[in-house]
Amino acid sequence: VRKSASRLSQLIAADDNYVADLLQQIVLLHSDGARLLAKSGITSELLSFAHSYATEEKKYLASHMGVSGAASLKSPPVLNGHLSLLNVLLSSPLPSSDRTALAIDTMKIFKEYSRAGERLLQSYPAETELTTIFLETLYLTYSSLKKAAGSVLVENSPAHVDEPLLKLERSVLSLTYHLSAFPFPSELLPPLPIGLINVEKIHASQMKTVATTLSVVSTWWDKVSDSGAPLPTPPTGSSDAGVLQRYNAYNNRPGSTFSEGRYQHAIKSAKCLDVALMVLLSRVAFVAKRNTGTFSVDAVAVAKGLCRCSDASRAIEDRLASMKSHPEEDITTLLSSSIVNPNSQGDQTLLSQSLQLEKEYLVEVGSCLGQCAEKLISLALQDARRMSEYENDQEWAYFVGALTPALDHTQVESKGVGCLFDDTNTEASKLNAQALRQELEKMKANFLR
Repeated sequence: VRKSASRLSQLIAADDNYVADLLQQIVLLHSDGARLLAKSGITSELLSFAHSYATEEKKYLASHMGVSGAASLKSPPVLNGHLSLLNVLLSSPLPSSDRTALAIDTMKIFKEYSRAGERLLQSYPAETELTTIFLETLYLTYSSLKKAAGSVLVENSPAHVDEPLLKLERSVLSLTYHLSAFPFPSELLPPLPIGLINVEKIHASQMKTVATTLSVVSTWWDKVSDSGAPLPTPPTGSSDAGVLQRYNAYNNRPGSTFSEGRYQHAIKSAKCLDVALMVLLSRVAFVAKRNTGTFSVDAVAVAKGLCRCSDASRAIEDRLASMKSHPEEDITTLLSSSIVNPNSQGDQTLLSQSLQLEKEYLVEVGSCLGQCAEKLISLALQDARRMSEYENDQEWAYFVGALTPALDHTQVESKGVGCLFDDTNTEASKLNAQALRQELEKMKANFLR
């Protein structure tokens, strides 16, 4: 097995599409596969390929500067396989020294792919699966180095930031802000709290040299196509979880209906957001080592995401509770508000199947958005605790001004976030929100003193 792993590893740099899959099987099926592969020089080969790609990419972009073809440059075809292999290796039980060495090499590989990664994240949802795998591997890299950071602070860890790493982190932040702000199409989202909107407006008005606009021109939803059977519009706020409103919208508002395809896009987006937040949470420890006296996240963006994810998850939880307690109400209302024949057994069966499908999609997207809301609170809390060591009244005021109306609006401190389906998880979200409120009060007291 050792010889086979070594020979296959050498083929990685030959741009072989099937080698990565074979190497993954060695890791997964052989009891000592991960250690054998880690010792075979596989990361050196992956790094060699990444460096070759980055060199060619740089030449191409230089020769096509200002040409539309540069903007459509695709990710290397083998990137999915290479990242999946690294993902499997980093997830495998390895001695701490081997895991650290693997994570250091993986960070070097990510830096080689910084331009490709930046394009990938900015082009969401063009390559949704690849984007998620990219983020998963980045998270595993950060978390592995985080465990070693106490005893081994190495040059290639995220504690030592350079331009390629900064580009990647900015792209992750940008994608996180966008996906959390638009878990559903903008026309379906409830209003944000006025206090949060005012903070954003004031902050924008204080920009002296940069022209800003608060209007949203387009979202990632504008890039997806509709497909599959029509389904009722999902609840996105506490006021639209009722059955009658939903099914009236389903039948009487052209363009506002949902579908299987749109639900699937919403679920993929929520899962991608969840992984992106895991990356940012693991990043906070490294930001602390950079001695940066500014927040590592934008408070308004985090507050918006918290409101959107919390509103939707709790509305979905209410909707699911209604479906469970009064299932006949759904069928009756849907029959009376639709054009199908209520006496047709076939039509009734079709409607019943649609309700079951809707329920399955709501459970999946709702639970994921609930987890995202919980992680957004944790991210804000960690960053607030880190910033308590610095005196920066302007930064504190912006952070407090954005997060306070978000906590007031979502009431997570008393209600928790929706769709966690576990009392322990709900209590944890409440405690984190309460801890965040305490940090906000401390900051407020400091900059008002």
